[in-house]
Amino acid sequence: MVDPLAAALADPTVSADARQKLQHVQDVLREDPQARLISLFFEGEEPRAAVAFGDVDAAELIVVVLHGIDTDLAAFAGWAGITQRLCADTIRASTLRGGTARIATVAWFGYDSGTHLSALATKHATVGAARLAGDLVRMRHGHPQAHIALLAYSYSSTLFGELVLLDGAGPVSMAFSIASAGMTHMAADAVAEAISKRSFSFYATEASSDATAPLGRLGAHPVDPRNIEGAIVYSSDGGPIPGSGGEQGESTDGHASQTEVDEHGERHRGYFDPRAQAYLFAVQRLARLASRRPRA
Repeated sequence: MVDPLAAALADPTVSADARQKLQHVQDVLREDPQARLISLFFEGEEPRAAVAFGDVDAAELIVVVLHGIDTDLAAFAGWAGITQRLCADTIRASTLRGGTARIATVAWFGYDSGTHLSALATKHATVGAARLAGDLVRMRHGHPQAHIALLAYSYSSTLFGELVLLDGAGPVSMAFSIASAGMTHMAADAVAEAISKRSFSFYATEASSDATAPLGRLGAHPVDPRNIEGAIVYSSDGGPIPGSGGEQGESTDGHASQTEVDEHGERHRGYFDPRAQAYLFAVQRLARLASRRPRA
């Protein structure tokens, strides 16, 4: 069988920029023997990919992690680190409550997330939603009994709204909207209807110090998912983690997905920091989902 990544790296017509991005994917795959490339394609000259961590073949829970704007495979190493850690932490939390260890996570880089300017519209989210819908169908076909969950950060929560509106969220059992750039009114109505039908459980959060997420809601997708009827709203401002046995989570500072250190040496905790309340809450809810019986 032809290795698509090796073939792409060996292709002399692939640009130097694309080759460097593909090298980031290869580096992650080489460092983690359980990591698996589950999709790779080119959109023009830009590579798109998805990589699974954990034993995806045996998985009873598959968690798909979605990035926000201005993000492509140049940033893959950081998001791969988040997704790997999420797999390990969810397995740990699940087994502590007597649940399964058969959990896999997916770093999904299957769409052009656009820029701050294009993020005011829905075009990139809609195209991304259509592509994700196809990948979710393939996941469901390959793993018919597994629960599937989505963690949508920033603009990808707009994508999730479009996914539901396109009727592409059927395989999803649980979804998280983290620091949302907003949803259209039609998408928000579709999410509310799906929640009322118990198609999936839906969680939404945003840190009080996040000044960026509200700016995304100034465009064509103004609805804050925290205001959707049936959404379970949780905090990113620090506090106890339900179901963790008394563990306390730390507050997120700003909008970043990962913890950053500024030019003054000050540390700003991101939403996916291993000590962040937003992250630890999601881990516990995912572990609870993993403890449910496999889908019929």
